[in-house]
Amino acid sequence: MRRLFLLLIVFSALVACHSGSKPNTSAIKYSEIERDIMALSADSMMGRAPFTIGEARATAYIKNRMQEIGLNPAFGNSFFQDVPMVSITTHLPKSVGVNLKKGRFSFKVDDDICLWSPTTREKVEIANAPMLFLGFGINAPEYSWNDFRDTDVKGKILVVLVNDPGYYLLDSSLFTGYAMTYYGRWRYKFEEAERQGALGCIIVHEDAPAGYPWAVAGSKSNSPILYIDSKALDNPACLLNGWITHDAAKLFFKACGYDYDELKKQATTRDFKPIDLNAKLSISLNNSVERSVSKNVAGFIKGTEKPEEFIVYTAHWDHLGVGRPVIGDSIYNGASDNAAAVAWMLAIAKAFKQADAKPKRSVVFLSPTAEESGLFGSEYFVQHCPFDISKAIACLNYDVVLFIGKFKDVTVTGYGHSNLDSLLQVVAQVNGRYIALDPNPDNGMFYRSDQLPFLKAGVPAIFAKGYTHQVELGKAKTLELIKNYWQNVYHKPCDEYNPQRDRLDGLVDDAALFYEVGDQLTSSNIYPKWHKTSEFYR
Repeated sequence: MRRLFLLLIVFSALVACHSGSKPNTSAIKYSEIERDIMALSADSMMGRAPFTIGEARATAYIKNRMQEIGLNPAFGNSFFQDVPMVSITTHLPKSVGVNLKKGRFSFKVDDDICLWSPTTREKVEIANAPMLFLGFGINAPEYSWNDFRDTDVKGKILVVLVNDPGYYLLDSSLFTGYAMTYYGRWRYKFEEAERQGALGCIIVHEDAPAGYPWAVAGSKSNSPILYIDSKALDNPACLLNGWITHDAAKLFFKACGYDYDELKKQATTRDFKPIDLNAKLSISLNNSVERSVSKNVAGFIKGTEKPEEFIVYTAHWDHLGVGRPVIGDSIYNGASDNAAAVAWMLAIAKAFKQADAKPKRSVVFLSPTAEESGLFGSEYFVQHCPFDISKAIACLNYDVVLFIGKFKDVTVTGYGHSNLDSLLQVVAQVNGRYIALDPNPDNGMFYRSDQLPFLKAGVPAIFAKGYTHQVELGKAKTLELIKNYWQNVYHKPCDEYNPQRDRLDGLVDDAALFYEVGDQLTSSNIYPKWHKTSEFYR
């Protein structure tokens, strides 16, 4: 606490001294933010899926807005960065059968199971592959945890639990307790299965520890899935990824002679050993493969004194495109996810551009592709950065916005990783707001948006917004609306903007707040530092 108090004093002094006053935020206008949201979430954008006419329209719109604002193109003479990608659609039968020691168990595709094959091979044959229950599928030396210990998983299909052990026991001595770590993310589990040489990895879905309903996880069956194009996809060890529902898992484990809840309890202990389910999976799959190029869009303002150092604002442009109809609507407009964040970023860019005092450090405004598919656009940007990524001071990311008016809070997702939190707290206080913690740290949002590739590259990041305390509604009612959003709006066609119903003044406030945070970072000698407790500490 004493260290935090001293940091707050230091940052408060910097904020008080800088320019003698708060930066001018008059360039940030409600009407312009609304215009950008309505344009990017219009039906004509067709849900902004990569490789579609929606991508061409959305990226052209963002580029044109960056030009209007007066940003410099980030990629030489272009605002576009080509991201080579491959789209793989795995065609599944209506059901998937598993041979048991006694009899056979059948999963219904879509209802019980979702599978895909992460390879560019057009034909995939899996014959009599043994299935293992491998707990959480985690190998984390810093937590003294290894579910793969003394187990050869080559040629086997792993069945693993979602999230990490701390969630289920609410025990802060296990990982970080209720708050998900990167080890709890689905992407990590598939990557680790590949590193260990497993033939497949299937995650048991449960709404609460996953952070989203089955409709989100199960949407990948018979649907195109994007990857950064690489030779590693030609012949991976892991030929099958997927999810099964909680109910189907319980029935499947029972058919195998085990109690699912009992095995899950065992899996939360360090002495857990993998369980042979005495089940073998055979399946024949066909993949349709399409290679194409998607676009990151970025512009920047060059710093006047330390142009090689920079901060980056990120807001992904992509969404889910046209998909399964819900109440007759098949366009997934993505107004809150993430048209609103792009509008936020463009408003901040205009504020920087029209400021009297130009930033001493450079400011990059990045709208990456393929966030929804696995953060591939931001990952590619970090790996092929047009600037020296080691000179990046901070990343400020914005994603999933509530259109319900003004907020008293600034909710930080992933609080405690760096002292950027302290700077944010000071600026929030100056604006009459307070710092709140994410009410759902278990859903792993800190590892589900575009700050993650920057964090992994050593760049401190903020992922925050007004979220949990709407001014008129109070905390309890706001939390009810948050719950409704995740259950009924997130990743559904009803994620639309309605000017008669929705209010953007909270979003306007957030744009002003994060412009002030960026102004402090670019016009001072602040170098954000990692806390040693962060898994990204260097």
